[in-house]
Amino acid sequence: MIINILRKLAGWRGYAVAGAAGALVMGVVVGVAQEWRLGVKIADCQRDQAQAQASAATVSLSQLTADLQGVAAAARRASETAEQLPAQIGIISKALKDAKPLPAGCRPDADRVRNLTDAVHTAKRAAAGQPARGAVPADTRPAAKP
Repeated sequence: MIINILRKLAGWRGYAVAGAAGALVMGVVVGVAQEWRLGVKIADCQRDQAQAQASAATVSLSQLTADLQGVAAAARRASETAEQLPAQIGIISKALKDAKPLPAGCRPDADRVRNLTDAVHTAKRAAAGQPARGAVPADTRPAAKP
């Protein structure tokens, strides 16, 4: 039986079968090589994408760290100011209470406007977390004439 097959393949048919078998083997080899190359390309793309994500995460993390340090500094400034704020508000409130009321139709004098302006500035500085400069002293001058 094998001899009969070999006799049939002895002529041009043998060359045709050998060529077909070689083409089949080469096709498989080329297919496997292409698959390996594609796998390498995909791995390279995944590596590049992972590196880009890691870089973006590093930048975000450093920005977050800087922001947290800024918040911590603002909290420290606010806690320093918070201790002084009640005393300053008390002094300003006392100065405003001790001021004589204005008669009807009278405009506020410069001292009263200054006290109100200082009170507003102190409140704004406290809200912004900035240290207060100094409280408004009580009005020791005689009241202005209407």
